[in-house]
Amino acid sequence: MSFIKRLDLFKNKFSSANLDGFYITNLTNIRYLTGFTGSAGSLLILENEQYFFTDGRYIEQSKNQVKGCIIEITGSAHYNAIKSKKLLTNNMNIGFESDYVSVSLFKQLNSVLSDVNWKPTSGVVEKIAAIKDELEIQSLQTAIDITDEVFLQIIPDLKEGAVEKEIAAKISYLFKMNGAEGDSYESIIGSGFLGALPHARPSDKKFEKGDFVVMDFGALYNGYHADMTRTVVIGEATAKHKEIYDIVLESQLSGIKTARAGITGSELDRACRNVIEKAGYGDKFIHSTGHGIGLEVHTYPGINHLNKKLLLENYVVTIEPGIYLEGWGGVRIEDDCLIKSDHCIPMNHSTKEMLIL
Repeated sequence: MSFIKRLDLFKNKFSSANLDGFYITNLTNIRYLTGFTGSAGSLLILENEQYFFTDGRYIEQSKNQVKGCIIEITGSAHYNAIKSKKLLTNNMNIGFESDYVSVSLFKQLNSVLSDVNWKPTSGVVEKIAAIKDELEIQSLQTAIDITDEVFLQIIPDLKEGAVEKEIAAKISYLFKMNGAEGDSYESIIGSGFLGALPHARPSDKKFEKGDFVVMDFGALYNGYHADMTRTVVIGEATAKHKEIYDIVLESQLSGIKTARAGITGSELDRACRNVIEKAGYGDKFIHSTGHGIGLEVHTYPGINHLNKKLLLENYVVTIEPGIYLEGWGGVRIEDDCLIKSDHCIPMNHSTKEMLIL
C-alpha cells in the first residue's frame, strides 16, 4: 500500500468524524503515513493537503523519505509555523492524538492556535495500521525468520553456567550478523526462579541444572518487530517441568486453532485461558494472551478479556500464554500469527518441543 493510499484512508476516517483536519505527533504514526524515520517531526493533514514539519537536521532525509506532503523546515515548535503560514482558519475542528500529546503541548497548542477547536482522539491511525499490507507482512516475516535463525544459533550456548546477560548480548550480536537492524526490544532471559517474572531483565544469574529458561526476544527489520518466546530446560526435566510445559503448549495451540478474522480479542484470550484454568493454574496466567505487532512491538489490537472488537484479516498478533510459579520458574510460548478469514498462520517456525539442553 502506498503512503498516498494510507493518507487517503486516514482522511476518510477523520472526515467521517466531522473533523476538518488532524495533527499527528506520534513518530510511529508519522512513519506509517509518510515514510519518515527520523526522531523529530509532526504532521498536519487537511482535506486537500498535508504538511510535514521537522528541523534542519532532517532536510535531506525528509526529501528522500517523506511522501505526499509539503515539507516545512522549522524550529522545534511546529505549531508556530502552522500559525505563521495561516494553515488553519478560525473554528476549524482539528483532531489530535490524546494518547501522545502532553498537557504542556496541549496548552501550547491552545495558546498559539487559540481559534482552533482541538478534538481529542485515540487509536485512529493504529486501527488502520493494524491491517498489514504485503510489504509489511514481508518485513515482519523477515524479522521473524531472523529470530528463528538466531534461536537455532544460540541453542548450543544454553547450558549450565551460561549467564543471562551474556546470552542476551549474544542474541543482540547475532541479530545484526543475520541482517536485522537490531533488537526489537530488550530480550527477556529469565532462568530458574526468575522465569516466574514475565518481564525479567537479564541478570548475572547463571543457568543451573533443572532451570526452566524463559527466552522472549525478537529481531527488528525495516522498522518491523518480531516477538517470540521459547522456554527450554537446562540439564534435566522432571515430571513437573513436563506438566507445566504441556499445559502452556496446549493453551497456545488452542489459541492458534481458534484465531481467525471475525472473533474478538476477548474470545481468543478465552480460548487460551480456558486450558490453563481447567488444569488448575488459572491464577498463574497473569497477563493478557497477546497483542498486535508492527512498527511497534506492542500495538493494536489487544488480545485480552477487555477487547470486544473483531479481529480483521491481515492483523498480525502474538499468542503467548504462560504459567508462572513464584520461587520455582515459569513457561511461556509465543508465536507471531497472521490472521486470515478462517484461520491464522503462525509465522514462526522454531520448534515448540520442550528442549532439554
